Amino acid sequence: MPVSVLLIEGCEDHAQAVVRALADPWLGWRVAVAPTLSQAHALREQHSFDIVLTAQRVSDGTAFDVLQGLADLPALIVVPEGEEAHAAQAMRHGFGDYAVQDPGHRYLLALPAQMESVLERSTGMRTQRNAEQMLERQHRLLQAISRAQALFIASASPRAAFEALLQEMLRLTHSAFGVVGQVEHVSGGAPRLHVHAVSDLGAQARDGTAWDPPQALVDATLRSATPLIRNDPASDPGATGRPPGQPELTAFLGLPIHAAGQLVAMVGVANRPDGYGRGDVHFLQPLLNTVGQLEMARRAEAERRAMEAQLTQTSALLAEKTRALELTLGSVAQGIATVDQSGRIRLYNQRYLDLLDLPRPLLEAQPHLDDVVRLQIERGDTGAGFAFGEPGPHLCPMVQGPALPRWSEMRPLQVQHTRTGHYLEMRLRRLEGGGGVLTCTDVTDYLQAQAALQQSEARWRSLTQLSSDWYWEQDAEFRFVRLEGGTHRHGGMADTAHYGLRRWELPDSLVPEAQWQAHRAQLEAHEVFHDFEMQRRGADGHAVWVSVSGEPIHDAAGRFTGYRGVARNINARKQAEAQIERLAFYDELTGLPNRRLLLDRLDCAVTACTRDGSHGALLFLDLDNFKGVNDTLGHEWGDRLLVQVGARLTACVRASDTVGRLGGDEFVVVLRGLHTVETEAAGEAEAVAHKMLLALNHVYDVHGLEMHSTPSLGIALFSGVAQSVQELLKRADLAMYQAKAQGRNTLCFFDPDMQAAASARSALEADVRQGLQRGEFLVHYQPVVDAEGHVLGTETLVRWQHPQRGMVYPGEFIALAEQTGLILPLGRQVLRAACVQLAQWNALPATAHWSVAVNVSAQEFRHPEFVQRVLEVLHDTGAPPAQLKLELTESLLLHDVEDSIAKMQALRTRGVGFSLDDFGTGYSSLSYLKRLPLDQLKIDQSFVRDVLTDPNDAAIACTVVALARSLGLDVVAEGVETAGQRDFLLRNGCRRFQGYLFGRPVPAQDLRVR
Repeated sequence: MPVSVLLIEGCEDHAQAVVRALADPWLGWRVAVAPTLSQAHALREQHSFDIVLTAQRVSDGTAFDVLQGLADLPALIVVPEGEEAHAAQAMRHGFGDYAVQDPGHRYLLALPAQMESVLERSTGMRTQRNAEQMLERQHRLLQAISRAQALFIASASPRAAFEALLQEMLRLTHSAFGVVGQVEHVSGGAPRLHVHAVSDLGAQARDGTAWDPPQALVDATLRSATPLIRNDPASDPGATGRPPGQPELTAFLGLPIHAAGQLVAMVGVANRPDGYGRGDVHFLQPLLNTVGQLEMARRAEAERRAMEAQLTQTSALLAEKTRALELTLGSVAQGIATVDQSGRIRLYNQRYLDLLDLPRPLLEAQPHLDDVVRLQIERGDTGAGFAFGEPGPHLCPMVQGPALPRWSEMRPLQVQHTRTGHYLEMRLRRLEGGGGVLTCTDVTDYLQAQAALQQSEARWRSLTQLSSDWYWEQDAEFRFVRLEGGTHRHGGMADTAHYGLRRWELPDSLVPEAQWQAHRAQLEAHEVFHDFEMQRRGADGHAVWVSVSGEPIHDAAGRFTGYRGVARNINARKQAEAQIERLAFYDELTGLPNRRLLLDRLDCAVTACTRDGSHGALLFLDLDNFKGVNDTLGHEWGDRLLVQVGARLTACVRASDTVGRLGGDEFVVVLRGLHTVETEAAGEAEAVAHKMLLALNHVYDVHGLEMHSTPSLGIALFSGVAQSVQELLKRADLAMYQAKAQGRNTLCFFDPDMQAAASARSALEADVRQGLQRGEFLVHYQPVVDAEGHVLGTETLVRWQHPQRGMVYPGEFIALAEQTGLILPLGRQVLRAACVQLAQWNALPATAHWSVAVNVSAQEFRHPEFVQRVLEVLHDTGAPPAQLKLELTESLLLHDVEDSIAKMQALRTRGVGFSLDDFGTGYSSLSYLKRLPLDQLKIDQSFVRDVLTDPNDAAIACTVVALARSLGLDVVAEGVETAGQRDFLLRNGCRRFQGYLFGRPVPAQDLRVR
């Protein structure tokens, strides 16, 4: 059936909205609107309604005024948002439910369902009341039958029971004549019915005689357990008969009484006292109704007995459940107590006593809850720290000290801190009818664990704030849900800006799409990942490197719930790696590729040319006289010059070419992709080389000072024949030295003959090293004689007895030894051998006056320990220092003359003499010459050889002799091979000679003494 609704609402717009919501065609409800209470009462008098929906206030009253005239009619109240407390009060006063009116009227969507729920509860209550009334009527009838049956069963004579039941029937049917019959069962005969008549209420029963009713009546009575009705027996004479002395029966109603399955009696009413004899039974209708009710009562009695049996069974089951409940309450870890409306404790379990340490007699007296708290405070078991408060990180006191929390003011959830350090959680749940249930739980371990967890969380937060790393969590959709640490310091983005975003959705991310796809595939596979590196652009615009590691999170059921991990700022590491790479592969001064990267680029170029069939070129460049720049202006100026050289070289080549610095003033350029024809490729390389020469010949501006520098450049081509990079470098280096030999500031291509010479030189260097180790170098001596030809001493000359090449003279290896530094160990060997021989000659009378001259190279003389080593050799060998002469060259004196003079003076004080060898071939300054502590000048053999044929050589020789004489120095002419040369020199003042005329260099044992 459609529901009829009475809506009491003063706001017309709201009322129309409610009507549209309830009168929807799908619902079919009828809604009557009353804007005031008076109109609502008028509508209720005219119509019936199923439910009332009222606003909180109308113009002539409030919702509570509506309740006065509702009776059992269900009602709902509508309250605005924020006034839910009024709704709760309305529910306590009788409203079935409430709805909260929101501004958008979204509550109307759920309003029909709320009203149907209230209607269902109301209909159920009315049905219950009707059932209770019916049950009460059945019970009353059942009691009447029960009393009659009880009398019948308890009395030996059934007459009293029958008469009592007859009196009840007469009273209920307003009849005044009735009969009572007792059935007697005769063995072998029909039952006999003894009738007693009662004419009015309260009258004594008349004596009656045994009456034999018609057999049909008896049979019908025996067969029936329900009332038997006979009407108009006169039409059937003798059908019913009548008791003796009684009027003839015209109508009869009999109620059989059975016991143990047999008819034992019958009670009934007949005729009416007013003499009606028309033969109808309308006057018996009240009695019939009463009999029907009695039958219903009888059945109700049977149901009652069944219900009592079921109730007994239910009571036993309830008792069992009660025992189980009591056992359960006694076993739970919580203390439980029920409190009535006034605050008294009515029910409790043992755990409640144990936790609060309360005496059982106190609780058995059903004390007030305030008295229990007062007892705890008075006996001091709660201590000074006793408090009621909300649970949390810190106890928030509600009551402390002597003040008591009143029962009506207690909060639903409180924590009691006892003197023993225990925390008891007290929960109060108030019941609708008043009172409540109080539970008490020992939460000490929980709160301690919670405090420890909070401390751990605080430590975690503190550490993450101090750490350079930060912790993150994501949900199952890979969205950020938690961040701990200084992401704003290290990640270039505020923490809160991450929440709800996926990693690839973060703004200013500088990550390639391919890298994102690989990372997302790893996440979707729920894999652990380490060191995912990504770049973010920080607030200052600079890129920030971040390294992220994470692992998947699964719940107890194994379901994936998200990711967690750590991240860190690796900007410093990336910068260090870039710096390391730069230092490892690039020249720190010029920023050009260094030797390591250059060799790698050259190897790649060789491979590419081999694959493509093209040519490439390696250009080796060295700055001319760069050492002079460093020595005169300083290394800082030289470094700035090198930087500009590198920039100019880079500007001369393509982006695919490579310009690198090997070190010092050496640069290498790798050209690739040249012509496939060698001559064409050489032309392209030469064009680039000339471009470089032109660029490097321009003036350099260093600190405002103009500088000039020229390069020498060697070129080595490479093509399809695979060649090692080291071989190419060697070829280009050789070509560069060839360019220097050709006058510098030029270029030169690599020549195979040049390679052969270099290979021979390299092999010679290796042989020299081995010869020094094997002692293959020999010392020969050439005599120095006076004018008469007497030997004054010798000059020490070195020879190399090569195992395969035989005797090798100094001109083939001395220059190489000086270039490679091998002159130092060779010079030490020669000096020591000469001093040993000098000591031996000094021990013989014939040679005791001889001197020994030893040539000293520039490298030996400039060595910081030269003086010390000479003195050590003299000391070790025992040679006399005054008979040792060290021969120096003019070129040695061009550099650091002051240091040369100091070393010569140091040895001169020990007696060691000095001779200037090959005088006239160098660039000696006479001002330096007069300052040098020399003992002797030696005329170079180049002047002596042509002294008889070349006037210039003769003039030079004579000039040297005159110069030496003017400086007080001895003069020795070298290379005298003929007597004419000797005589010319002798006539011009030279008194000492050396040459093949007087003897060739020979071992000491072959030297002829004269």
